Amino acid sequence: MKKAVLFGAGQVGAMVSNLIGSSYRVICFADNCEDKWGEKLFGIPVVSPAESISFKPDLVCLCVTGNERIAEMKDQLKKLGFDGEIISAETFKLFDSRAATLRLLAEQINANNTEGDCAELGVFRGDFAALINGAFPGRRLHLFDTFEGFREIDVEREKGFGFSKAGAGDFSDTSEESVREKLPYPEKAVFHRGWFPETFRGLEGLSFSFVSIDADLYAPTAAALPVFWERLSPGGAIMVHDYNSLQYKGVKKAVDDFCTEIKILPFPVPDLHGSCVIRK
Repeated sequence: MKKAVLFGAGQVGAMVSNLIGSSYRVICFADNCEDKWGEKLFGIPVVSPAESISFKPDLVCLCVTGNERIAEMKDQLKKLGFDGEIISAETFKLFDSRAATLRLLAEQINANNTEGDCAELGVFRGDFAALINGAFPGRRLHLFDTFEGFREIDVEREKGFGFSKAGAGDFSDTSEESVREKLPYPEKAVFHRGWFPETFRGLEGLSFSFVSIDADLYAPTAAALPVFWERLSPGGAIMVHDYNSLQYKGVKKAVDDFCTEIKILPFPVPDLHGSCVIRK
């Protein structure tokens, strides 16, 4: 079994620690933030990059996104004298647990003829919406988003509870038109622009077979769960993104509170941002 260092003790590093194969043993996290040194993440120590190399790892995984940061970290490791294998967390995108779970759920839901439309709250640029649309080509897809980013009232609540450092207007770099262009079956899409749950008015009679909630923040997630659960058909599924996120901790609070109330357990999915699934 080879020894591995995960360079980056943040959200990506946390999820890579769950995704890395059994041929490797994670000996530590390395991080450039001195405040993290001496801490533990999932029971694994966080140390400086220099100290991590002193453990003589066989592999270092760069747990960041963005080519510029990856290049900087590779150069840093070279200067520290590491000449072993270096991979990027981007490698794990070849095996996207969230997308794979969606496809398997869709196969089962379609085979069982589970009734209902599909929906997504928190569309942003439409990448996951396109996967839902492709997995359920015969069903309407309701897409809920402000297309203006986070609203101030939700952000204030986030900061008040210490859930995240979200800012008003985050994720506003999108549009209905750009999302529609990504959809394989755009004729099946119905866009609902504005603040949820206001945008759900008039849709109370619908039923759903699959719902994606990717609102990032506590308030819209907490509002969406009872709305969609009440209308979820038996055999249907709700997938919530960021459930195990270190960046948006309010999502887990909203899901756990709701699941405690209805007496079920969320099933975790080990994608890079920590999704979960709840089912009827």
